[in-house]
Amino acid sequence: MKKRLLGTLLSAAFLGSIATAAPASAGPTGPTAVENFHVCYKNSDCNMGYTSGTIDWGPVFDFPPSIKGKVHNRVGSDYSTTVKIEYYQGPLLVHSDSRTVRDGSKTFEIGYTHTYVDRIKFKVCQNFSTGEQCGLPENYSRA
Repeated sequence: MKKRLLGTLLSAAFLGSIATAAPASAGPTGPTAVENFHVCYKNSDCNMGYTSGTIDWGPVFDFPPSIKGKVHNRVGSDYSTTVKIEYYQGPLLVHSDSRTVRDGSKTFEIGYTHTYVDRIKFKVCQNFSTGEQCGLPENYSRA
């Protein structure tokens, strides 16, 4: 009788620990949404300049995103390439940033920490001696 009671108690304790265990998650409060981006100076021709990388939107809606990427410029050119990055909360622009490379490519990492955003706009521009010319912007939104 004692063995049976002990076995029943141990089984109940084991099942109780399984029922109360927290589910596994990839981030602090759930999985992280990561999105790739690729934006060219001229949409049909990326050989003059472009940017590419990932946006980590974070595990929850109000988590600020982080960007890891590269801006590329044609080697040996007489111009530089700039990626302009704008962060939006609905229609409101809340922050902007940029990265420029003169020759080759440059890696960048931007962690915007002040507030959440639901859209990020990338625009690639060429900086010629006669002035700046930009391609069409591309928007990436939180899913």
